[in-house]
Amino acid sequence: MKKIKRKHIREIAIYGIVGLTALFFQDFAYWILHRYFHVFPSVSMILGSAVGMFIAYYGHIKYTFKKHRFSKREFTKFMITSIIGMCINVGGVRILTKIFMLAPEYGVIPTFITPFISFLISKFWAFR
Repeated sequence: MKKIKRKHIREIAIYGIVGLTALFFQDFAYWILHRYFHVFPSVSMILGSAVGMFIAYYGHIKYTFKKHRFSKREFTKFMITSIIGMCINVGGVRILTKIFMLAPEYGVIPTFITPFISFLISKFWAFR
């Protein structure tokens, strides 16, 4: 039983590190695209999410779930999971910037909620 718990704790910790790395690059891309290239916040989030998706996939395959082979099925499931996360992020950006009329800088807030949902989907469906 302890072995199972340690494995899960390790997975969660590494998932967090990989996720934070992907989140950093996602939010950095969002910020740069919006701030310096004047791309709309929602479009910036979509493009930033794409950057984060590929970093997250590689990190989760290699470090979190320690898969030794590439699987089209897992990749497809991961992309579906990522698209769900992106929808949450983009929807959050739209709500914050269009409905609540907050500055686009607040658009990164949803990106701190999405990882919890994505971990559960990844753990129990995408990388099962």
